[in-house]
Amino acid sequence: MRINVEPFERMRKFEYIIPLIYLTLLIFGIFMVRTATYGEYIEDNYYKQIIFSILGIIIFFFTYFLKERILKSIIPHLYAITMLLLLYVLVFEKARYGARRWIRVGPVGIQPSHLFLVFTLIIFSKYLAEKNKKAYYILSFTTLIGLGLIFKQPDLGMTLFTFGLWFLLTYVSGQHEKTWKTSLFLMLFSSPFAFYFMKDYQRARIIGFLFPEKNAAGVAYNTLQAIRAIGSGGLFGKGYLNGFMNLSNFVPEDHNDFIIAVIGEELGFIGILFVIGLYALLIYRIYQYAMKTSRKFWKYIYFGTIAIIFFHVYENIGMNLGIMPVTGVPLPLISYGGSQIITFSFLLGLVTKGIATTETFSEENYLDNE
Repeated sequence: MRINVEPFERMRKFEYIIPLIYLTLLIFGIFMVRTATYGEYIEDNYYKQIIFSILGIIIFFFTYFLKERILKSIIPHLYAITMLLLLYVLVFEKARYGARRWIRVGPVGIQPSHLFLVFTLIIFSKYLAEKNKKAYYILSFTTLIGLGLIFKQPDLGMTLFTFGLWFLLTYVSGQHEKTWKTSLFLMLFSSPFAFYFMKDYQRARIIGFLFPEKNAAGVAYNTLQAIRAIGSGGLFGKGYLNGFMNLSNFVPEDHNDFIIAVIGEELGFIGILFVIGLYALLIYRIYQYAMKTSRKFWKYIYFGTIAIIFFHVYENIGMNLGIMPVTGVPLPLISYGGSQIITFSFLLGLVTKGIATTETFSEENYLDNE
């Protein structure tokens, strides 16, 4: 009788650092959402964040134990379903805050663009690793359609992130050089014209970013208030649940896009440095495995995950400090919201699964066990 040793080997080779950072960020996010919503009418978002985090942990471990062959077989269907969801949002969902980005399921909103970003990463990793040119060009065309739907929502940040992911994967693969060079040229050439196709509030945000002092009471208000809150925290902060600007609601959306302002005010520069350090360690750990693995599929997954985490963190903290325009990008696993927690739980579960898989088995006997 043959015993399948794969689950035991996988647990023995389990990568502990990435899940530990993941759980630390989740728990830290729960506490930050608690203080950001304390005493407000949205105070119950704290309890929702706990539920989102528990769901995220379940998804993390579900993804970890999901076999690669099953993932590869269902990813084209998931990608196609997400395309339909992007279309559904624009046609059937009502606008909230001037945008159609969420599908409402009771009190919870699901953002299909987050799922599209992740499934784009997986499906391109699959076909680039297989060097399937036909599938690559078909997917590039459908992804372009998806980018148009996301831009129409409108969600400029996620549009740029998804394009950047496609570009990075194509570049890292060493394939289709003419395609990515042509696409980069067209994007840079068309960027000035894209300004005129943006919504009024998007143009206002860019103008507010370039001239914040002239728009202090308008579109630059959130950023300037976030800067003041972070500055008032000093080195060690004012203490948990003691942030005056936070508790007095001087920083709008401080539980979501501007949660780093809460961290800066209450935990100070040390608190922000702690958060950045966690993300840096997470990225570095994934990078180590990306450089070590010989399997192209997982190499692309690792580099894509690094890019997604880095751009989210850089954009979110940057817009809080006034060095990037406001685009509504959440801080991974810390900002309030179920979609982003599910997205990054899935990604990090996938990365941890890939590390355990490739570390447990050699290239020769991998397929026999997977």
